[in-house]
Amino acid sequence: MFEGLTGHVVLPGDCQYAQARREWNKAVNKFPSVIVYCYEPGDVANAILWSRRQGIPLRLRSGGHNYEGYSTGTGKLVIDTSCMNRIYVDNNNDTVNVQAGTRLAQLYEALSHYGYAFPGGTCPTVAIAGLVLGGGIGLSTRYLGLTADSLIETNMVDAGGNTVTANNCHHSDLLWALKGAGGGNFGVVTSYKFALKRKVNKITLIKLEWSDNIPARRDFLRIWPVWLETLDRRMSAFGGIYKRGAWLYAFFYGRADAAEYILSPLLAIPGITLRQLEYVDFIEAINSISATYSGPEAFKSTGRFMQGPLLPDQVDTLLNIMDNAPSEASSYLSVYSLGGAVRDKNEEDTAFYYRNADYILGASSTWKTEQEAPVHSRWVANAFQYIYTISVGSYINFPYGALPNYQRAYYGNHVLRLQNIKQKYDPDSVFSFPQSIKTAGI
Repeated sequence: MFEGLTGHVVLPGDCQYAQARREWNKAVNKFPSVIVYCYEPGDVANAILWSRRQGIPLRLRSGGHNYEGYSTGTGKLVIDTSCMNRIYVDNNNDTVNVQAGTRLAQLYEALSHYGYAFPGGTCPTVAIAGLVLGGGIGLSTRYLGLTADSLIETNMVDAGGNTVTANNCHHSDLLWALKGAGGGNFGVVTSYKFALKRKVNKITLIKLEWSDNIPARRDFLRIWPVWLETLDRRMSAFGGIYKRGAWLYAFFYGRADAAEYILSPLLAIPGITLRQLEYVDFIEAINSISATYSGPEAFKSTGRFMQGPLLPDQVDTLLNIMDNAPSEASSYLSVYSLGGAVRDKNEEDTAFYYRNADYILGASSTWKTEQEAPVHSRWVANAFQYIYTISVGSYINFPYGALPNYQRAYYGNHVLRLQNIKQKYDPDSVFSFPQSIKTAGI
């Protein structure tokens, strides 16, 4: 029955299956019929063709970090590219070729040997594929752009098992779509070529915390969007509030004294408990932020694009939502800065639509036992319902299963164009999942 499959095939009953079926989000509990670990594009092609002959739907997985578990499914064939993780740095032409399963920690480490910074994300175990195909944000975004903005070429295995190379000269429509709307929609992208924009030695790593400081939460939410309006593009930041405090992590492509001046509105919030501004090697800053991430855990999370300042009543409502969170520290509202280099391109340049957004606002909650899941999920749902009313769209890399009119929410006015590209490259919707792009006319 499994003749024609290549790579490493894992089936229910195999000793590896229990681990192989797991996703990063431990709340995802799916049971695929077949998991194929691919080592080369030929393995991917064979898996696609085999699944079509057998009538078994596909799911595509690189790092397994999809919040809603759309990279797996019960009764599905999972094409897993995590073993495809080779990196080739072309120091002469300032480019890097990266295979789909490469984890960010591995990529940052490889690039650091040549002195390059890279506009990737912050979680070290996320794979490059999932990050870039959704646009890609991180702590270099406002200076270097989205991860997708550095993408210049891809190789993708399509529904017929053929390799399609997309760049500005060939299949440019596909490359456009893959820059923000590519995850699982058009084919299996097996490798990426990025232009490397900057060599950098040191940057300023910033960590600020207001622990056991409930009043700081209001100050943080009030100051954050106003601060972003004139923020030096060399600084990018993530932060947020929880029941008893607030925090901010940031990178600044400059020295600590300049960063301190830029941060002065936030540093003025009373009761700061951690005030770290260190001028360090880029890779040291990356590793410091990476160390803040825990291992796999059960969670629910969302993320919506925001524009403009928060009104006083909106701050009040967000604080009330936070006060009703189910946990002291593992439920939080988080913010992620945009602007800067993200706006150097307009909304028509890539499939990433919300380039004029100022930041992303999301709600997240994690839990330990299955019995705790309903109350945490309800809290995130309630938070989402309110955030939905004050925001302009949703970030595809923070997917949410209950999102109304998801295509419009993720892709704005690009929906029809994306549906036409879907019709061209995957007319039979071989690549589909609960929130995939529909073919034109559906």
